[in-house]
Amino acid sequence: MIFYFTGTGNSQYVAQSLAREGERVISIGECLRNGRFAFDVLGFEPVGIVCPVYFGGLPMAVVQFLDKLELSEQPDYFYGVLTYGGFSAGAGNMLRGRVRKRGYRMDAVYSVRMPENYVMLYEIPSEEEQEKTLAEAEPVIGQIREQISRREKVFAGTSVHGRLLTGTLYPMYVKGRKTKDFYADDSCVGCGACAGRCPNKAIVMENGRPKWIRERCSFCMSCVRCGAIQYGDKLTGKARYKHPMLRKKKEKHCH
Repeated sequence: MIFYFTGTGNSQYVAQSLAREGERVISIGECLRNGRFAFDVLGFEPVGIVCPVYFGGLPMAVVQFLDKLELSEQPDYFYGVLTYGGFSAGAGNMLRGRVRKRGYRMDAVYSVRMPENYVMLYEIPSEEEQEKTLAEAEPVIGQIREQISRREKVFAGTSVHGRLLTGTLYPMYVKGRKTKDFYADDSCVGCGACAGRCPNKAIVMENGRPKWIRERCSFCMSCVRCGAIQYGDKLTGKARYKHPMLRKKKEKHCH
């Protein structure tokens, strides 16, 4: 059983790549939307949490999910996989701590570099750079898959230095999730796709236009996959990232 949180598809892809035949792959976003937090652990199946690193820590949506997670028993092997663009910092420590708080033991934390997608601050990598990073990630994902099958104990993102870095950066994320600058420009057709895929129900449609609710927003960048969504002037003229897996799907677009 693998739980994943994703805004742009990176962690979803990793979770699906790690899944064995018939293994349950469950969206944390859907769990939050549906209020589902209790799950049965079947036999000796491993349980995994796959999520991105935000400012050296965990997305608020993942924190909210983990704080309510109820498993029928301690998994035979409980692991996490962190996807990151720049660094994982102390996110592994945070993940282990949240899991421990719920009364479970985490046996391993892995990490895999994926294309940077925080378009609020950075230009996303070129298509060539994206392809290179994704290609380099494949053997890493394969190795993690094998390590999971061997029940190895690996702890990425858990160093003292990483914990200190997270302590500096993560409060910027928690306090800086301001939604007042989000808006839909004139190309928005009011389709509601942004609200429909928001994992935290942080977007509501009012008179055919999206409105953001700060208290719920995780800044996952799922909504800005639509070019009609802007954030002040920070997204103007910038390319938006989503994993190639999502580009192949037929999605409704707002522009």
